[in-house]
Amino acid sequence: MHEKAGLALVIALGVGGCRGRGPEALSAAEIGVVEQSDAIEGRDGGSSAWLWDRSIWTFGDTVLTLDDERGHNWHHNSFSVTTDTDASDGLSGFSEPLDAVGAPQHLIPPSTSEQEFNDAHWGEMCEVEPCGARWAVWPGEPVWDADHDRALVFYGLIYAEPGDFNFMGVGHSIATWTDPDGHPERPVIDVDAEHPDLLWSGDRSGWGIASNIVDGQLYTFACETNGGLAHDCMLARVELSELHVRSAWRYFDGDQWSTHADEAKPLFEGAPVMSVSFNEFLGEWLAVYSTPFSSEVVARTAPDLTGPWSRESLLYDTGQDTPYDALAHAEYEERDGQVIYVTYSRHTSGWFGTEFPLVRIELAG
Repeated sequence: MHEKAGLALVIALGVGGCRGRGPEALSAAEIGVVEQSDAIEGRDGGSSAWLWDRSIWTFGDTVLTLDDERGHNWHHNSFSVTTDTDASDGLSGFSEPLDAVGAPQHLIPPSTSEQEFNDAHWGEMCEVEPCGARWAVWPGEPVWDADHDRALVFYGLIYAEPGDFNFMGVGHSIATWTDPDGHPERPVIDVDAEHPDLLWSGDRSGWGIASNIVDGQLYTFACETNGGLAHDCMLARVELSELHVRSAWRYFDGDQWSTHADEAKPLFEGAPVMSVSFNEFLGEWLAVYSTPFSSEVVARTAPDLTGPWSRESLLYDTGQDTPYDALAHAEYEERDGQVIYVTYSRHTSGWFGTEFPLVRIELAG
């Protein structure tokens, strides 16, 4: 893991800034597929972080090859753990905490009311119509908070019904994870609210992308669609001591930090699944993501999280695949970040069968 560089206020110069292109790749090649349990048919996401002397990977919707203790084979999130520290020969040694019947557990379990709703709408012969309706919690990349000996896990609360893309974001928040043998705990922000754990409510409140802790503050992006295929990425921050205080959050307006989220200004066009980490080899922040509906994995760099961010540069072309969740894994960098490793979910068979190619990329200086 690399320490994050201190932030110096650099004024962002509009979407993409006025800088040149991002880093070039000297070489890029798929070197294998990330190991996956036979109990898992498919899942997406796949962000990771080094926590408690192990690499912990988080995933969104996960389809199992067996029923869990409630008789369900569809989980709205999952996670896997490995102590493998060398990605050069592939990644293996993954395991998952299992329930009483041997099925992988959720990372962030549903609340009691969400579980009751999901149970009532489960299966083709459900108790309550519409069958297949569900609440889902989709986690993001864990962030290690060394000062408080905990991990922070952003998540989105989703309501979904059967049908392609028939889901909506209800809001976002941050779970705190203090026990590696337990689960992240969802906060109580407003006990009287319909969803008491949410820091931000609404479909357009997607904070929690590519988060980092720098000098006692938590920084995170939201990347919202701009009406087309692209997503405009904005930046927010908060003191760690006031993590779950809505009024303590500040939003970068292109010049300074505002108390109003609607004053946040786009810094660059990115993606709703994206990784950002400080790369020692480049001496800059590195954002990695896949462009919508294309086969390209791209990158941008900036001297500061506030920018100015470079234009996109191509790191890797997947060929026939059109990934939407390409992510870099900073804990596996080599030579101070000249070599990075990227994964994305790739369809294999059936309706939701997936695997995660492991791509080794060597960056030019």
